Amino acid sequence: MKTLATDLDGTLYLDDVLIKGVESAYKSLILEKYKIYHTTNNSSQSTDVLAKKLSNLLNTDIEISSIVTPLVVLKEYLSNKKLSIFVYGSKDVKDFVSSISNTVTKLEDSNFIIMGRVESPSESELDLIAESIKSGKEGATLNKDLTYPISESEFKPGNGQIAKYIESKSQKELQSFGKEGELYSQYFLNKNIEVDYVIGDRVDTDIIFGNKLGATSILVESSIDNFMSEDFADSKFTDFSTFVSSIIN
Repeated sequence: MKTLATDLDGTLYLDDVLIKGVESAYKSLILEKYKIYHTTNNSSQSTDVLAKKLSNLLNTDIEISSIVTPLVVLKEYLSNKKLSIFVYGSKDVKDFVSSISNTVTKLEDSNFIIMGRVESPSESELDLIAESIKSGKEGATLNKDLTYPISESEFKPGNGQIAKYIESKSQKELQSFGKEGELYSQYFLNKNIEVDYVIGDRVDTDIIFGNKLGATSILVESSIDNFMSEDFADSKFTDFSTFVSSIIN
C-alpha cells in the first residue's frame, strides 16, 4: 500500500469549493488502495469539523485520524509533559490547550509559551512575550505561515508574521507545530508512518515537510506566491488531479 499526504486549502479546495477534478482523482486513489493523510497548517478548525467538511466535499467518508493539524501535533507533544503554559491566540486555541494540558496560566507564571494568531495583535503584549522568551522561557508557534488565504486572490497576515516579530525581538528561534517545523515531521516518524508522496501548493510548508520525510514532494500551482525556490520540489504539476493521473495508469 502506498501513502500520500495531501495539503487541503489550495490543493484540494479553495474558499470551501472543491477544485476541479479533485473528487474523481481522490476516489481513484482510494480504488488503488492508497492511504491518504490530510495535512494542514490551519488551527482554526478541529479535526472532526475538517473531517465532516472533507466528507461532504468529496462524497467520501474521511477518518478523523487521517487529519493532521498543528493542534494534533501539539497534543502529542504535550503528552507526558508537565508544563505551565501561556497561550497567545484565539479563544478556541486557548480552550483546546486547556482541554489537553494540566496548567494554562498567566505569562509571568509560565515556562512554556504557545503563539497563535489574533486579529489585532498588541505590540506591547508581544514585547512582553519576546522579553520572556529572551530571558529563558521556551516558546513555540502553531505555524510560521506568513499569510493565509481567505479567497482565491485575498490573503491575511498569518501566524508567521507574529512569530517573525517575536524571533526578531527575542533573538530566539521559535519551534513550530506546523508543517515547516521539525515537530510536524517527527509526529509522522514517531508513529512509523511512511509517506511516499507529499503534495501541496507551498514550498515553505508542504515541500519542506515532504523533503524532511524523505517522500517525493509534489508542488501544484495556486495563487500563492512562493518566496522559496520551486526547485525544492521533486516535481511540479498544474493541479492535484493531473498529478494523480500521472501515478495511476
